[in-house]
Amino acid sequence: MLKDKKFTKHGWVLLLLLVTLLLDGVIAQVFAQFVMSPTFTGVPQLTLIALIMATLLLPEEEYIVAIAAVFGLIFDSYYTGMLGVNALLWPLLVYVVRQLGPVVPKSPFYIGALVVIVLTLFTLANYAVNRFLGFAQVTATTLIANHLGSSLIVNLVIFALAYLPLRQILINLRID
Repeated sequence: MLKDKKFTKHGWVLLLLLVTLLLDGVIAQVFAQFVMSPTFTGVPQLTLIALIMATLLLPEEEYIVAIAAVFGLIFDSYYTGMLGVNALLWPLLVYVVRQLGPVVPKSPFYIGALVVIVLTLFTLANYAVNRFLGFAQVTATTLIANHLGSSLIVNLVIFALAYLPLRQILINLRID
């Protein structure tokens, strides 16, 4: 019986996620005047999108949940003032996506729909954690009206622009 080859390109996945982590900050900084205002706060989440796509397109990557936890901690320490929220939420969401992976078709429409669902869950869970800790003072209505919708719009544009390059990179990582 032939033994399946183990996935050995973990370093490339880490490099890809590091680049997307840095691009998150660049996108937020460069487009801050367009996507950050009191009534329209679109937060780019390219790293989370890349994690979702890596989870779906690299099912043989067995360390993706641990990688999500580490990059969540790096993201927290680099971009937010509170450690642990992304380090908790990202691996949970990646784990759920990994469990759903075998039943999700790998077409752009289904991956995009899953990205919208995961980003919505992430935003709501992030709000709930921050509200519990006393850092969020806005109401749920304000969150949905000013933050959730605008973040989904910004991240759908990012997903549309990044889908083909990310898909090509991840598919090339699968090929030996």
